[in-house]
Amino acid sequence: MRRIIYLFAGILASAGSLQAQVAEKWDLQRCVEYAMRNSISVRQAEITRRTSEITLKQSKLQQIPSAAYDLTQGFSFGRTLDRTTNIYISRSAMFQQMSLQAQAQLFNFGSQRHTISANELALEADQAAVDKAKNDIGLSTANQFLTALLNKEQSELARIVLLQTQAQLANTRKLVDAGSLPELNAAELEATVARDSAAVVQADANYKLALLNLKAFLNLPADYAFDIVAPDIDRIPLDNILEESPASVYAMAMKNQPQIRGNQLRLQSSEKLLAARKARLYPSFSAFGQLQTNYNQLFDKNTGFNVTGETPTGTYVKSGTTQLPVYSPTGEILTAKRSFSELWDGYWSELSNQFGQSLGINMRVPIFQGWQNRANVETAKLQLERSKLSIEQDTLRLKQDIYTAYETALGAFQTFLARQKSVETAQRSFDLANRRYEIGVMQTIEWLTIQNALTRAQIDRILAQYNYVFAMKVLEFYKGQGLRL
Repeated sequence: MRRIIYLFAGILASAGSLQAQVAEKWDLQRCVEYAMRNSISVRQAEITRRTSEITLKQSKLQQIPSAAYDLTQGFSFGRTLDRTTNIYISRSAMFQQMSLQAQAQLFNFGSQRHTISANELALEADQAAVDKAKNDIGLSTANQFLTALLNKEQSELARIVLLQTQAQLANTRKLVDAGSLPELNAAELEATVARDSAAVVQADANYKLALLNLKAFLNLPADYAFDIVAPDIDRIPLDNILEESPASVYAMAMKNQPQIRGNQLRLQSSEKLLAARKARLYPSFSAFGQLQTNYNQLFDKNTGFNVTGETPTGTYVKSGTTQLPVYSPTGEILTAKRSFSELWDGYWSELSNQFGQSLGINMRVPIFQGWQNRANVETAKLQLERSKLSIEQDTLRLKQDIYTAYETALGAFQTFLARQKSVETAQRSFDLANRRYEIGVMQTIEWLTIQNALTRAQIDRILAQYNYVFAMKVLEFYKGQGLRL
């Protein structure tokens, strides 16, 4: 039985040592930075920011005059309009139309200017949203890291307890073999070694599960060789909780938290957007210019005229005193199909002859468009009210979060002091129990009870210490100092 227990414990120790050799070590800073780079919420916020960047660029380029070139190439059949003579004919033709148009906004009561300002502020607000998403993922990552770290510390402590129990069993076995202690003491310790071995297995399983949860949160593969580095918690610098006040932390948070900054920027953007939409209710003026020309060519060409008769025209000419009637020849026009190259005969000269220009100023007065402009103004007013409510809501939430974090940190600090004192008391009791057990004046069950009390006190102290450190780091985060262990 003892050999099996020792072999099992040795396998656990070897497996833990092998994992430590092959697993990549990550500290909190690396976890937070990786989460910020790969978080879906952060990438979504970044896409929104880039979209706002494109919107701002487009609104700025709208100040530049617009230009467009149109080219129409077509064929007409039957009775169609000759675009060079504006006369309807009944012959098939090829036509081409070209135009170059330009338009520039002259005056629109600041609508473009206000729109650009609104988009600039919206871009800054979206950047603040990216920072907020990073902060949120940083806090969540730190919380996941702390959970895994607590499980790791419990696993290490369970392993230490197992080694202590094994050492005590070896010492007790010597005393039993020498006849100083009864066999019952060794049997009780063997049972305790088995329980402590099971506790190590359970603690290791809890730690591995916590690592899997952390890897899932970081979007790492489940089979990724991964371990976390426990910081030297006793060397982590902390502000004195008694020197802090929730009001001072709140005042600093109002200056540096991206959510508050983003809300203020969105409020200003909503104000500019409202001004831009109001400006669209008034007339706007723009200048325009156009260059245009045409080309038209019939598919068939005239090759001659075949006279078949004469017909009176109803007009006369005088020859002396005699009036002579005028006749017009009748017949048919002889035509032939043009080749492809002949379709382009006179192309450049006709474009030059048909070339025309226009220039002018346009005034646009909105009269009635299905209440669209008014609806846009009313929507902008509601957006402004929504921005004000967001500021109010997030300010109240931030204040509540900071006061809650302060009371949590204060309670964690007091709990840590109490747990520290409990460990000191339990350690003294265990040291006295060890001396009494070694001289045979204490039963094994009593010694085990005192050892378990020390173990529980140590675990509680570790939990309290990490909770206190994390609570203080949350306060430092609200103060704008970032997250670092």
